[in-house]
Amino acid sequence: MKPLFAFITSAIILVALATAFPHLLLDPGALMKGHQKIKNDCLSCHTPFQGVTSVQCISCHKQDSIGIKNVAGAFLPKDSTKVLFHKGLSASSCVECHTDHKGTEAVKAIKTFKHASLTTALQKNCIACHKDQIPADALHRYAKGNCSECHTTKKWKPAAFDHKQLTASGGRQCITCHKADRPNDQLHRDVTASCAACHGTTKWKPATFNHKQLAGGKQCITCHKADRPNDKLHRDVTASCAACHGTTKWKPASFNHKQLAGGKQCISCHKADRPNDKLHQEITASCAACHGTTKWKPATFNHKQLAGGKQCISCHKADQPNDTLHRQSEANCAACHGTMKWKPASFNHNRYFRLDGDHRASCKTCHTNPGNYKQYTCYNCHEHSPANMAAVHREEGISNYQNCVRCHRNGSGEGERGDD
Repeated sequence: MKPLFAFITSAIILVALATAFPHLLLDPGALMKGHQKIKNDCLSCHTPFQGVTSVQCISCHKQDSIGIKNVAGAFLPKDSTKVLFHKGLSASSCVECHTDHKGTEAVKAIKTFKHASLTTALQKNCIACHKDQIPADALHRYAKGNCSECHTTKKWKPAAFDHKQLTASGGRQCITCHKADRPNDQLHRDVTASCAACHGTTKWKPATFNHKQLAGGKQCITCHKADRPNDKLHRDVTASCAACHGTTKWKPASFNHKQLAGGKQCISCHKADRPNDKLHQEITASCAACHGTTKWKPATFNHKQLAGGKQCISCHKADQPNDTLHRQSEANCAACHGTMKWKPASFNHNRYFRLDGDHRASCKTCHTNPGNYKQYTCYNCHEHSPANMAAVHREEGISNYQNCVRCHRNGSGEGERGDD
């Protein structure tokens, strides 16, 4: 019985002390400066076994007076930055934001504010509390909606706006809010369409435009005058930009030359592209005779279309080498050269082996080098000396041994024996 009696007695004493002097036994920390007068009166705010409720708060802090009057009823100095929204709060919401026993500084006793504590009407009226936080720019001056249409309750930025809530029936133009965002260039000054015709609702760039919606043959130059290059080709051309350019980017550009009817010459548009060399200065044919419509090089020419024995030199005079062989040659270039490239060159000597009395033409007929024409005769290259060759050929009854090609056609070692 004695231990039980001692326990009961101790419990009664502790309860009595807690009731009489609760701040000595249960004090969790210092009260804020404004509550120092009641620091020893715990029951002013605390209800035994229930904790703190907002009922105790509003007994001193009248909601309609918070920020305007103090608890004694005296008016506070006017402060334009003070948010006067407590009168719109629920009477039981004080403890959701405020606490105590965090020190003498009142700012330490404020917990994170939750907009969910506000009434539905006040949640939709952000301006009631945040009037002094509205930026003084054109966008916010024109904005008539609720801040929550762009901003969240956690922080102002980043801000987003659901443009889908702007109905077409309202006909609300982007420029109503974004006038300051419009670039001051020729394109944007002349355009009358809504910004949404080119831009999205998340960011200005990249911008796209559906040119298919342009009906009635509207010319590109109507909007893109400043984009037109100041060169000869673009100054002279009268066709729409779409004849060469796509609608996504200017380059690469292409043109369907098949649509040119009536034998229009390339030079009509490409005069500045014509090289200033001898070949192109003298030629009268269309560029298409050598060039394609996609690029200038490589260039090809079908020489088979040249009828009437037109000489190569008519076009390729500047290509003729300035050596003795080519200066004295009267044959057409085609006798040695092909039509694709100058080298390698070949010559069919059999075509020029003709009888001249008892003699055939000698090498020196074409391969002339004044004072040393014999360098072109065969025996100056082969193993036989002129004396040996003369003796051998005389034994065979050949007297014209200096004209080797009479018998040794095409340079073969064994040849036909001709008349000597």
